[in-house]
Amino acid sequence: MIRKETACFYDIVVRPTQVITRQSTDIYATHDDYIASSLKYIHQNIDKNLQVDEVVKQVPLSRRSLEMRFQNVIGYPIYKYIQNLRIEKFSKKLLETDLTVFEIAMELGLNDSKNIARQFRQVKGCTPLEYRNRYLAGK
Repeated sequence: MIRKETACFYDIVVRPTQVITRQSTDIYATHDDYIASSLKYIHQNIDKNLQVDEVVKQVPLSRRSLEMRFQNVIGYPIYKYIQNLRIEKFSKKLLETDLTVFEIAMELGLNDSKNIARQFRQVKGCTPLEYRNRYLAGK
């Protein structure tokens, strides 16, 4: 290209399928001990069918107080954080295994595979099977 003075080049764009965080950055750094405790509990128990009420029981705050603090520190509600984390684990499992959507949902402690598929579509913009086909097509 240098000798012939050709400027024929193009970009190759490789879109990421996910972000893998290190253990040290897995939980947001915060000065609020109650939020840090809530985040730790959520990450440790995300494989269960975790509900907001269970998170509230882990800190000596009312549900409303915790939800307001969580919203201020994290930027979105507790249920949304749980949903997004669940979808990230689900999408990772979709690409790592050849299990069905139902089997993955059951393995992650989710009893309603239709609901997880709907939530997945809201977060990722496609169905779980479309996601799997899109990102495993090159393998």
